[in-house]
Amino acid sequence: MRYFLTVLVTLAVLMTAGCVEEPAPAVTVTATPVTTAPAAAPETPASAPTPAPEAVAAISGITCAVGDRSEAAYHCNGNVRVIGKGAYEEVQVIAMYEDNNTFRSGAVPLGGNDPVLKPFVIFPDLKYKSQTPMYFVRLDGMICPVISGTAMSNMPVPDAVKNH
Repeated sequence: MRYFLTVLVTLAVLMTAGCVEEPAPAVTVTATPVTTAPAAAPETPASAPTPAPEAVAAISGITCAVGDRSEAAYHCNGNVRVIGKGAYEEVQVIAMYEDNNTFRSGAVPLGGNDPVLKPFVIFPDLKYKSQTPMYFVRLDGMICPVISGTAMSNMPVPDAVKNH
């Protein structure tokens, strides 16, 4: 926009220069070209493009029930699987409920020389018995939200999950 404005002002100056009265015939006038430097764009750091979300893990078969031995032991079981060629030392499933309370499974190694699929169990409070949480999968410190059963990398993660 600044460049356009500079060009417009320069054209206006050049056009109005022809409206000045003519000099006496004996005087020789040479026109000096008017040059204007384009306005420098403010230097802003180039932002790195955000990588596209990528499927890195999946959870399936989640069933929640009250425990076998006590009515107070509520648990959710399922399977977690890594997708692709990733090998992770610590894979953990995280459930976050509407009140931002989170519950985590134990961490297991997956991929590489280890199996790519293992069961997990989470023990939420009994008050969450009829609620469906949002799930996340932590892969060696990278936390990925689960969308339709698939954990996607490069997606925003709530602070309640990151800081717990």
